[in-house]
Amino acid sequence: MDVLAIIIGVLLGVILFLGIIALIIYGRVKLAMHKMGFKVNSLSDMADEVARIKEEDSTRARSISGMTSLLLPNIRKDFPDFNEQELYNKAENALRKVFSAIENKDVEELSSLPFLQSNVKTIVEDYQTSNISERYDDIHFHKFAIFQYEKKNGMATITISIALEYYYQKKKNEKILVDFTKYKKQTRYQCKFIYVYDVSKVDASAKVLAINCPNCGAAIKALGHKFCDYCGTAVQEVNLKSWECSSYAEF
Repeated sequence: MDVLAIIIGVLLGVILFLGIIALIIYGRVKLAMHKMGFKVNSLSDMADEVARIKEEDSTRARSISGMTSLLLPNIRKDFPDFNEQELYNKAENALRKVFSAIENKDVEELSSLPFLQSNVKTIVEDYQTSNISERYDDIHFHKFAIFQYEKKNGMATITISIALEYYYQKKKNEKILVDFTKYKKQTRYQCKFIYVYDVSKVDASAKVLAINCPNCGAAIKALGHKFCDYCGTAVQEVNLKSWECSSYAEF
């Protein structure tokens, strides 16, 4: 009985100690929030304020870093006809098609973007197997900036940073995994564009130029091949003398 009383006493002491610590933390957080101009008088108020701050942060357009003004002179020196806005339009168009292809689980929508088609096909096939779905609604693009420019081995590469927003929802077996339907998801992407100005200097095995057969998924072994070596399916020829979107990524 004495041992039980000691155990109970220790537990009560621990609970009391933790309660005091919690009250001290609550008091300090409350004081800090009052100093910052937030009206918090209870735990419920604090939870509501935290939720409001989280929503406000989620709906604030993301900033993007870029060196547009520094890189443009070099790009225009190498490509006098370069049009910055046209590349931004291409980036927006590419991302809209990617989102649509994933949402509709139809990679044929990316037939004009062969470098992206095989990657998105992998995503779509995985989603079909796992019964995952995504929705993108009311997409709005905020800002574009040139993040990087490189020119070597017969190929030029430009990376574009993009800030955008959209309503978004991801489900698996009809269970919601990610939900941005009450307010928009603010995010950033990067799109990479390539321009092959001298095919003879380009390594045909370069990963950035990798294209897969839209039918069987086999790698197209060399630039300029019009048919798949494995299944014979016609492969859309890529116009290497224009800026083509080779990859995209959210960050």
